[in-house]
Amino acid sequence: MCLSDKSVKPQEQMTVFRPDFQKSGKRICLIGGKLQGVEAAYLSQKAGLYVILIDKNKDALAREFADEFHCFDVTKDKKAFIEISEKSDFMLPVNENQETIDFLESVQHEINPRCALLFDFDAYRISCDKNKSKKYFRSVNVPTPTDRPTEPPFFVKPPNESGSSNARIVKTEKELESVPADYLIEEYVEGPVWSLEVIGDGKHYEVVKETYIHLDDVYDCNQVTPLPKNPDLRKITLDLASGLSLKGIMDVEAIESKKGFKVLEIDARFPSQTPICVYFSSGVNLISLLIDAFEKPFDADSLKRATNEKYKNHYGILEHFLYEETKTAPLYGKLTSGGEHLVSKGKKLTPVFVSENIEIYEFADQKYKAYTIISHSKSQEEAEKYHQAAQLMVLEKNAPCES
Repeated sequence: MCLSDKSVKPQEQMTVFRPDFQKSGKRICLIGGKLQGVEAAYLSQKAGLYVILIDKNKDALAREFADEFHCFDVTKDKKAFIEISEKSDFMLPVNENQETIDFLESVQHEINPRCALLFDFDAYRISCDKNKSKKYFRSVNVPTPTDRPTEPPFFVKPPNESGSSNARIVKTEKELESVPADYLIEEYVEGPVWSLEVIGDGKHYEVVKETYIHLDDVYDCNQVTPLPKNPDLRKITLDLASGLSLKGIMDVEAIESKKGFKVLEIDARFPSQTPICVYFSSGVNLISLLIDAFEKPFDADSLKRATNEKYKNHYGILEHFLYEETKTAPLYGKLTSGGEHLVSKGKKLTPVFVSENIEIYEFADQKYKAYTIISHSKSQEEAEKYHQAAQLMVLEKNAPCES
């Protein structure tokens, strides 16, 4: 691989994932192996935890970062689930299957009392229902887009689906007639979308690092980059967490409009995409901080305990790409940036390159290939150069071999 700037040449290729710390002896059990599970398992490994994964899909993507994998449906094998809790220090649901969440809530007092369940079921019930969320925003005087405005364009979204799923802009009153009756209809607000995670122990709360949510043409997040501290968004986020007496993790998405921030949604579960960017931009491992909220006095030292100084004040970039073959020489391929739906189509997750400043992960299924590229450095300029280099590496990896 040739780079135009030798100062950002990656270190020698590695074919295995590298934890940042040796194993601590602590065990975390993750329930769910899709993309949320991948994020949580990745950061759990970075924190030096032993990762136990449960998923009913034998090809769960998060298996790549698990030390131990159990393939079964927890709702149908309570005994096996309880037995795993006996050898776990922490359990974390990383899925949005309502039947699974309801089961976990029903058995939370039956699992090993020494095993902390890192989840706030009450907050989740509000955050997973967008109608309940909107009512909650108004009750704590948090700004949010206006409901059912009198004139288009409108922004419509289903009441119970996560993120951008089935969300869209409706430009005319006529088009609005085709929108399902239970959908939320809001004013369309233009501006950059910010995200901020907050973790609490029920009384004390910590916000970590603001990130910019880049959106593709279907309003799915395709890239995450860091943003500077914003006192207005931090106050809104802390108000939302304290109003819920949050004991767990929640992320807040808000749009920065001309009239200030307006909260789009909250999700009281471990997120995907943003935590890795947070880690490589601030050094704060959200898994470590979440555990701290349940295990230790949650105080001014909590952030410090959860911070890897190596990445403090870095600039991290996470982005998803679809790879497609082309007839254009010399590489005969192209990368298109797109949302999380691209990588979720992959059936197998494979680390293809891991170095000091670049990590590349492939999500493949037969001829289908998508990639998540993570790059970071001390400056935005260097991080972006690494990011461009990583894209070239993917194209070169897939280029036809010369005879």
